[in-house]
Amino acid sequence: MTQKLFLGAAPAGFDQYREDIPHGNIETVEYDSSTVGTRRKALVYTPPGYPSAGKYPVLYLLHGIGGDETEWYRGGQPHVILDNLYAEGKLEPMIVVLPNGRAMVNDRAEGDIFAPDKVKAFETFESDSLHREPLSCADRPRAPSFGGPFDGRRAIAEFRTDES
Repeated sequence: MTQKLFLGAAPAGFDQYREDIPHGNIETVEYDSSTVGTRRKALVYTPPGYPSAGKYPVLYLLHGIGGDETEWYRGGQPHVILDNLYAEGKLEPMIVVLPNGRAMVNDRAEGDIFAPDKVKAFETFESDSLHREPLSCADRPRAPSFGGPFDGRRAIAEFRTDES
């Protein structure tokens, strides 16, 4: 089952750091990739109080074609936004994985980012890596993905449930 979600304008201050609320943790993890044959990096956000709730949904926050695993962190501060949403009771606690969607040995956004081998690396990531067990939570009820445009395919959210 796939649902499409369209969001309106964000409220003022949604992305402003607040000292008076609990904060989650965001860190870089490295993992062995059997697809690429190298160690790869991803950022992983865990919510305030993790791991007290037991099972957590996992959200994959995907970057655009010219980015990498740090793009959202540098440009959007997802940890700040998530912390604010938790503090306001507007979001269920979840683990957020910010992977590098360019599944190739040199996964940096260098040279011609639209070269056929680099575009193919996104397809490899989507078909092989994205739908495997998440990096931090093997038991999850659903694994949504949000992101920048990978030639338009990931511009909206897709929520996959166990019934799909």
